[in-house]
Amino acid sequence: MLCNNIIALLMTISVQTILQLRVWAIYNRSRRVLSWMIALNIIEIAAMALLIGLTIARVERFPVVSTPAGCLFEGLAPLSAIFWTPALILEPIICILVLKKVFLDRQQRSELATFLACDSLLYFLIIFMELVGSTIVWARYPSYIDLFMPWSVALPSLLCNRLLLNMRGRFAGGSEPVHSSLLIELATLRSSGDS
Repeated sequence: MLCNNIIALLMTISVQTILQLRVWAIYNRSRRVLSWMIALNIIEIAAMALLIGLTIARVERFPVVSTPAGCLFEGLAPLSAIFWTPALILEPIICILVLKKVFLDRQQRSELATFLACDSLLYFLIIFMELVGSTIVWARYPSYIDLFMPWSVALPSLLCNRLLLNMRGRFAGGSEPVHSSLLIELATLRSSGDS
């Protein structure tokens, strides 16, 4: 379970960084927005690392129970249930910044900002629902947390890859679909590896 938390933390950090760079791009690479995003990211990382550290420090006090799905700690510290809270706070802030730029700043909005915002909204909604579900299950029914842990790592990765591929497709330009250009790159890699 500890390894899952660390992987989830690293995944959250990497995805949050990509999302924050997108917000920075939407705001025309504003240094003020970038500074604010970096500060928020540092606070989120520190809070999540602190929660993992506090859980690790107290985990040896809890008895281990064997279940059909594996072993789990009985009576996990209530503090560990709020592991996802920093991300639950930061995700809506990023979403609000994106929506503000697109809907309220119509005069200063670019086509790129609209593209980034529309693409990001799906990510924000799905991840926010997953984070709320993880927090509720962890707090109320910790024996079922294994139902959410794979999704808490997989969903941000999958959706962030979708964001990056859509961005690549947007800038690939021309009438050539993105999937055929990917096939060309893969074929080039394969042929150079055969040599």
